Amino acid sequence: MRRDEVIRVAVESLYDAADDDSATGGPDLVRRIFPVVMLATAEGTARLPDDDIARIAEAIVTERTANPV
Repeated sequence: MRRDEVIRVAVESLYDAADDDSATGGPDLVRRIFPVVMLATAEGTARLPDDDIARIAEAIVTERTANPV
């Protein structure tokens, strides 16, 4: 998978888990609270900026709102 696909799958998985389990915290768009996402490659690890995660979470919520099935 490409980098952006991997990140999206991770954030979407957290969103789904939070939807199914009230004890799991997912992205909170209202309070601007987002999961910490780390990317590990052969070159090392890096934390992704909250702004990047926010854009992905907002896209997921927008898509799910438009197509709730």
